[in-house]
Amino acid sequence: MTDLIVSCEEGKLRGKTSLDYHGGSFYAFCGIPYAKAPVGELRFRAPQPPEPWEGVRDATKEGYECPSLDMYFGYNIGHEDNCLNLNIYTKEIPMSESFRKKPVMVWIHGGGFMYGSNKADHFGPYYLMTEDIVLVAINYRLGIFGFLSLEDPSLNVPGNAALKDQVMALKWIKKNVHNFGGDPNNITIFGESAGSACVHYLTISPQTKGLFQKAIMQSGSCLNVWARGKPNAAEVAKCLGYKETDEKTVLHRLMKESARTIVNSQFKIKDGFFASQIRPLGPVIERPSPDAFLCEDPIEIIKSGRHHQIPVIMGYNSREGIFYELIRRTRNYANLQKTLELDVPYDCDIPENDHEGRKRVAEQLKQYYYDDDDICEENVKTRYLLTGDIQFVYGIQKAIQLQTKYGNQPIYVYRNSLDGPLNFFKKFCQVKYFKTAIMINFFAKMSGSNAVKSIFQNLRNKLPSNTIDGVAHADDIFYLFTTFFTPKIALGSEEDLLIQKFVKTWTNFARYGNPTPEADEIQNKVIWKPIESPEIDTIFDIDRHARLTDNMELDRMKLWDSMYSKYTI
Repeated sequence: MTDLIVSCEEGKLRGKTSLDYHGGSFYAFCGIPYAKAPVGELRFRAPQPPEPWEGVRDATKEGYECPSLDMYFGYNIGHEDNCLNLNIYTKEIPMSESFRKKPVMVWIHGGGFMYGSNKADHFGPYYLMTEDIVLVAINYRLGIFGFLSLEDPSLNVPGNAALKDQVMALKWIKKNVHNFGGDPNNITIFGESAGSACVHYLTISPQTKGLFQKAIMQSGSCLNVWARGKPNAAEVAKCLGYKETDEKTVLHRLMKESARTIVNSQFKIKDGFFASQIRPLGPVIERPSPDAFLCEDPIEIIKSGRHHQIPVIMGYNSREGIFYELIRRTRNYANLQKTLELDVPYDCDIPENDHEGRKRVAEQLKQYYYDDDDICEENVKTRYLLTGDIQFVYGIQKAIQLQTKYGNQPIYVYRNSLDGPLNFFKKFCQVKYFKTAIMINFFAKMSGSNAVKSIFQNLRNKLPSNTIDGVAHADDIFYLFTTFFTPKIALGSEEDLLIQKFVKTWTNFARYGNPTPEADEIQNKVIWKPIESPEIDTIFDIDRHARLTDNMELDRMKLWDSMYSKYTI
């Protein structure tokens, strides 16, 4: 195909040919606008459908990121104009009516609702495109742009603009993906961390019925303590230095601010690392309206059985809380606390002014996790366990329990224990000279030569590191996507075989609704079956040798259940 042109509803697109990491060819169409640019009166508001264009639009280059800071190096990135774009990767363009459409996988990136984009530097398609799927990676607005939430209904900024962006993207995909070889009736949405929480929200919103048929949630749930925001005019005004806090004035001033000023200011907000604090910037429950993304507490939706009844994969990494190391290396307010009062969740059934009650719960947590030990650097690994449980594992397991009890579709539960050579997030957390590691990776990113990049990769690997057991938060990403610091993967190498454990299993689910439709060597001939009861009886443990295990976290989850009396079923 010498001139790679595909039509969509808005016009024609010119794509390009690329190669997966095994050397197979696929086609890429990048920077496709799925909504109008969120500028002018559309800043902070719900997205609007895209406008058509004349002629053939160049889709060989990626579009802008949504305004934010680079998630690795902290410099300003993005532009509001055409940041609501998506990238489509496909192995084959339909040339006849008899074409057999491919399963579609839609990636929703994470980044704490503050960082991230669909750029191949961070989420390269080169692993997943070894399989015969259509992969779509979307952008959505971040930080204040995506989560400004005002209570005055006349201002028309109720919140959840970022989630409404995702809905708009899914509508575009549903209408257009058949032109790229995708099956609009076989769409799987998947995401990690905040992207996974977004996926979960999408599965409970009435606005998304029929837009997808399956979902994969990696290390994130809408029941996690960090996945809920609140009306935030006061916090936004404070971070921007506004003396006025009334919503109308705040919005009026925000509409005139530069994107860079808003981005730089929003990172002054201490946004929800500690469980005791509801984060200012995140998904909210809106006033009822025809356009609202979410009008009820997610738990009430799930308990009523009104969440989408679709097959799902949900799971987490074996030691999610290792990410605490990265947080305290990059945040001056996240030092090791000597008490656990900041870890008592804000949504526990404890009155806000009951300080003694909060202390009692903190002591209960300390007794369980630390026994008689003091909280100190020598036992910081206990901090990892506690952080992982409250920030990730508990909310994920609670969601699984509820959806098993009040749903009728298969739920496949996993624990990722694969501690391999591509666990880069863990490498960042355990390296002793953190700033040096960041500098080396920065130069690797900026170098235009693979040979120079390889030199910096070797330097990075020689840095001394601490020893930490377990799989850190976000380590699973690097077995599904390439990044700017991914080394060259040799066919048949250990890395190649481990990548295929995720790629084959995830794409099987997208194709069949079953991650292991047959026993094969990739997953050690183990058949991954959906759980049969809310107690989460069997978990599929992803490792070099996959296995079925009991719920190792069960006792710890019972402790957290005892604190969440308002969630008791």
